Amino acid sequence: MNAHLVRFWKDTICNLELSRSRPDEKNDNRNVEQKNASLVRAYLGFARLDSLAQTLAANARYDQLWLYYKLFQPVRHLSAKTVLPRTGQPPHILRRYAVAQTPFDRLWATEMISPARRAVLERLRDHTNPRQLRQEIYAALDHLGTLPGALAGQAQHVHDILAAIAQPAPQLVGARADPPAGG
Repeated sequence: MNAHLVRFWKDTICNLELSRSRPDEKNDNRNVEQKNASLVRAYLGFARLDSLAQTLAANARYDQLWLYYKLFQPVRHLSAKTVLPRTGQPPHILRRYAVAQTPFDRLWATEMISPARRAVLERLRDHTNPRQLRQEIYAALDHLGTLPGALAGQAQHVHDILAAIAQPAPQLVGARADPPAGG
């Protein structure tokens, strides 16, 4: 598959290199697939999205889902795992979790983000209504379900789809960075 991708992109991207997430770690994909199951498949399901309109609508939902899950949904992280041996029985695994925090709060606690970016994200969080955002996500997903798929026997050119996706779209982040008018 990599040879096909290099051949496909060689004229578009100079010095293209393909690599794994980490050298000699074949099992990294499971971390990505875990989020695909909990986010992508939970919202979009397993239906085939194969038209340009469906692709663009799904990509717009990813921006909203990013905002909702990174700024408003707390996650518990495993902080310690202890294996307690038991005689004649399988060992018992005792798991301890840290306090649930949003990814934004975890990032906020570190010094890994510039003050300017921190201020932008904080303003974005303060001026976004999570309930309204969730309602917008569900309304957009309902609309996505009404969009027509690709017609049988009528292919859409992959270059057209990729070029349309690569176009800079109005960013949800920019639209919500300022306080809403009237309050």
